[in-house]
Amino acid sequence: MITGCNWAGEEIVRDTIVYDKRVVIGSSGILIPTDVRDWLSHTHSKVIARALEEMALPASREAGTFDMRAWRSWDYVTRSIDYVTDKSSFGLEDLWLFPEETLMLGKGDCEDTSFLLASLLLASGISEQCVRVVLGRVASPAGSYGHAWVVYQCESGQWCLLETTLESAPPSFTPADPFTLPGNQYQYQPQFCLNSSHLWSMTRMKNEFTDYLKIRVKPQQPVPSE
Repeated sequence: MITGCNWAGEEIVRDTIVYDKRVVIGSSGILIPTDVRDWLSHTHSKVIARALEEMALPASREAGTFDMRAWRSWDYVTRSIDYVTDKSSFGLEDLWLFPEETLMLGKGDCEDTSFLLASLLLASGISEQCVRVVLGRVASPAGSYGHAWVVYQCESGQWCLLETTLESAPPSFTPADPFTLPGNQYQYQPQFCLNSSHLWSMTRMKNEFTDYLKIRVKPQQPVPSE
């Protein structure tokens, strides 16, 4: 019996300020404090809307159309955005791109692609109650590292893992809970999750969001498909 995570979040985190993920253009030493929810506040962006138009998403709200929107958005991100590290692309240890930036550059790391995918899901008409960007860690044979991914509550009610560092989306959704079990080759360890309204802790232990961000170690490679 798989004991599921509460992917909706355990406890709202009030301190949502991220202090070191944005810099003043042309001056990498000047940091810009940013609310973490701002990365998911671009649902009315014309740039995001243009990307959705390329996918030819269904206009109706009939059963099955929401899962179709989610899958097509997922596949679009995995095929259109190249995985790169911040160090190799920008010379910075950890820079978070806004969704439009990731789209225009055509590249990004796990946070960048996760924020982009979640924004596409929300802009397509999927309820924010069914979408979370998850921040945590992955334990793998190569070690443990900080990671970000998207979970989507599909029309059957199951939370599914949408890994954005793949080269293409699998043909069907995969339940998220099995990936959190010990013994999995790539064990996902969620610590925080967010939508455009709230940031939540995903553990019952008291964890400070700012402390978590300080100790993150960036993954050097995308997570392989299983």
